[in-house]
Amino acid sequence: MKKLFLWLMAGLLIIGSTNEANARSKKKKGKAKTEQQVDSVQKKKKSVYDKLFKDKKKHTVSKGTITIHQYDAKIYLEIPVKLMGRDFLVHSAITGSSDISLTGTKAAQSRYLIIDKTDSLVLFRDPKYNIRLNEEDDNQKEAFDLSRSNAIYKTFPIEGYTSDSTSVVFNATSYFACSNKDVLNLAGRSYGGMLTIISASPQSKTSFIDSADAFDNCVSVTQNCTAKLSISIMGFVSKEQPELTMSVQTTLALLAEDKMSTREANPRVGTGFISYTDYRNEKRFKKGYYVTRRNITSQQPVIFYLDTLIQDSWSQAIRKSADEWNKVFNELGMGEPILIKPYEKDSTFRANNPMINTIAFLNNNNSEVTAYNVTDLRTGEILSTKIGVPRDLAFSVRRNGVYQMAEVDPRFRTYYIADGVICENLTARMLKAFGLSLGLATNLAGSAAYSPEELRSPEFTQKYGITASVMDNVLYNYLAQPGDKEKGVVLIVNKPGVCDAFTLKYLYAAIGENESDILKKWAMEHDGDPRYFYGKRSPAYATDPRCQNYDLGNDPIAALDAQISHVKYIVKNSPDWFHDDNIPNDYRELFPDFVIIELINKTLSPVSSYIGGIYINEANEKSSVPSYKSVPVDMQRKVLQKIFSTFYDLKWLDSNTDFLRLGGANPEISTWIYNNGYPMMSLMFRLMRMGLSVEKSAKPYTQEAYLNDIEKQLFKESLNGKPLSSPMISQISVYINSLKGMCPTLKAIDKAVSKGVTSLTVNERNNHKLHMLELPTTSSYDVTYSKVYAGMEPTNSINFYSGTDIEAVCYDKLKSARRHLMQARSLARNDIERGKCDYLITMIERVL
Repeated sequence: MKKLFLWLMAGLLIIGSTNEANARSKKKKGKAKTEQQVDSVQKKKKSVYDKLFKDKKKHTVSKGTITIHQYDAKIYLEIPVKLMGRDFLVHSAITGSSDISLTGTKAAQSRYLIIDKTDSLVLFRDPKYNIRLNEEDDNQKEAFDLSRSNAIYKTFPIEGYTSDSTSVVFNATSYFACSNKDVLNLAGRSYGGMLTIISASPQSKTSFIDSADAFDNCVSVTQNCTAKLSISIMGFVSKEQPELTMSVQTTLALLAEDKMSTREANPRVGTGFISYTDYRNEKRFKKGYYVTRRNITSQQPVIFYLDTLIQDSWSQAIRKSADEWNKVFNELGMGEPILIKPYEKDSTFRANNPMINTIAFLNNNNSEVTAYNVTDLRTGEILSTKIGVPRDLAFSVRRNGVYQMAEVDPRFRTYYIADGVICENLTARMLKAFGLSLGLATNLAGSAAYSPEELRSPEFTQKYGITASVMDNVLYNYLAQPGDKEKGVVLIVNKPGVCDAFTLKYLYAAIGENESDILKKWAMEHDGDPRYFYGKRSPAYATDPRCQNYDLGNDPIAALDAQISHVKYIVKNSPDWFHDDNIPNDYRELFPDFVIIELINKTLSPVSSYIGGIYINEANEKSSVPSYKSVPVDMQRKVLQKIFSTFYDLKWLDSNTDFLRLGGANPEISTWIYNNGYPMMSLMFRLMRMGLSVEKSAKPYTQEAYLNDIEKQLFKESLNGKPLSSPMISQISVYINSLKGMCPTLKAIDKAVSKGVTSLTVNERNNHKLHMLELPTTSSYDVTYSKVYAGMEPTNSINFYSGTDIEAVCYDKLKSARRHLMQARSLARNDIERGKCDYLITMIERVL
């Protein structure tokens, strides 16, 4: 029995042992099966990379807050799910271009986006536009939140999730393509001279992605894009479609959830701005503006990283410019917030990070300092600034400085511009670049604030500089005369002006309560003082002569005399500066051409703006200055007479044969200028733009009076019993064609009867010399009206304005011109002169 019990116990132990073994085996198998299932799931999650990026050689990845993948010619974004619903900024800039005028400018208007998702799609939403509500009315805010939604702008299929399901991956190639208007939109941009870009059509076969990078809180895609341009010349579409190659950097940046406090903009103060819609008044809403500015604190200065490729002397010039702005900040009690640091040697530092401030060395064919801001469109906070310093800055100094300064400053009388001169120029240019980075806007009236006497005073210029605002487009004090440099007169922009200091105060000075009232008070406290006038770009039909490029001083006659004096000095003396065989031939050959630019673009154009000009001031009930005031009749007549007396005899341009030979086998420059219609083309351009000035004046300078004065000048020779000179015949030809072109009836008749008749002047439309010199190439005056803005924006057109019907006046002046030409024919000395008169008479008679 005992033995049987032992056998039973042994059996039970064996069975128990077997069951335990089986259980352990099952447990192991179950565990193994579970692990296999987990591995399978993990492999499945990881397979999104395997599915999208099969060829590892074609795949590059850059990781940041957002990860960006470049695979072959495609761009994939990997965005954390926790960022869905957040605000993003899209900013696109041209970092390099075959047209140097576009380098360093925006490729498209910045855009504010919200990125969200559904189960299968990533959504790019149009955010609710900026609004301002009554802060004390919670019901208003709740009502707006309920009534407004963010419209879906773009959708992208979700390709998959990362292995931990924290980020979503999608193909964003189509969004970063140059065909997307968020990336490239050049419509309305200047293309040099009178040319305007209508549209840019990217050519996919010659465009490609160069790089894709991720940084803290942003990603950047750089691509080479070739686009075919459609351009217009003063409103006329050109048949030519030039191709432009650009390097375009597009940034997608995550915006901070904590927004900078906003500050109200004022149209009397020259700041950048963003717009919002103001609903604080329940009965009506209006458009409002915030300034653009830096979020400057003692813990958050403005740090610029300076390219270590920039030579030491240039670096010092840049630092000097920053120091001048810091002096103004010091006067505001804000210390010295602008810091300049060299590029960091840390391997994590990348200068192409679009969200840091950099001053980069541009090793390309550009010759101008470039600058642009990346701005938070919700608040106006300037997030970063990119400034480019060109390798060939000396080219720009030669092109601009030599013609205006050589008579006054011996350092400009050479091809080999000294480094000290270039550094002075760089400091001047960086003053405007830093101003832009701080939120100041271009102020075209800054250079018109001072008198010629003040600009020739050593004491005045050393204290105030040569312009009330460095945000104007002027560099040199060309009103200075020989001997002024030795007396201590400042010859170049060297410090922020009084208007800049005021604008900086408006942007950054600490204000306690009642900020809005205080800002309004500040904006009005200098009412009527030309030093503090903020000059915007003005439309052709309401040209404000204070707001012109290249002007200097408040006396246009003195400015014209000074510039002509400088150019005469150049013609007389410049050939002696270029005997060195190492000087490039193209510089010698183009040297006379740039004299023409000085005469027309920088001399004739600014001064002619006084004819039919009108001073435009911001309307305000507390202002003592009228909103509109026409240029006085005496000033308009004085300018017209000065233009005729200056341009009637340009033989001095041909007086130095060595100067003419610089440009090759040139017989005469003066004849070329006359045959291309100058100055008459500029004068007749002003005729159709006199209407508003006439309308707003109690004693107007009418179009009829203006044409009477022109007629007296054109036929002065024949009225004095002398035959017409060849230059005057060329001017009369432009005059007659312009009169016909301004009258719809006569224009139609002329078109019907003309059969390929050629003008005495050259065919301007096909004159490539004019295009190269960036001069206007048509004398037609059709007007294209664009969108009307108000407030901070420059005025682009005049509401409800209808141009004066001057057809009857033009008709009478054509008849009068025929009588004068008949008299001139009788005074002609030979058959050639009589033939020219006969031709002009025929041009008139076929439309009368």
